[in-house]
Amino acid sequence: MKTLSLETDHKIKLPHDWVKELGLESGVVLEKTNDGILIRPYTAQTWGEVYAEKLQIGTPSALDLSEVSGDDLIF
Repeated sequence: MKTLSLETDHKIKLPHDWVKELGLESGVVLEKTNDGILIRPYTAQTWGEVYAEKLQIGTPSALDLSEVSGDDLIF
């Protein structure tokens, strides 16, 4: 176990060998747990991976415009 101090702006300076060994060069993800803070390596995502979780756009259903008048439009 190694003890690290927080800098004045709440930064944590990790030992260089830890950063290399754990693959933290590109960034980290912090997760708050009941036991403290868990630091995980951040893995970059491709745009395909980012948009894979988005909702797919389907075909729009027919709109019922029977109760809409010109007064309902905002210009």
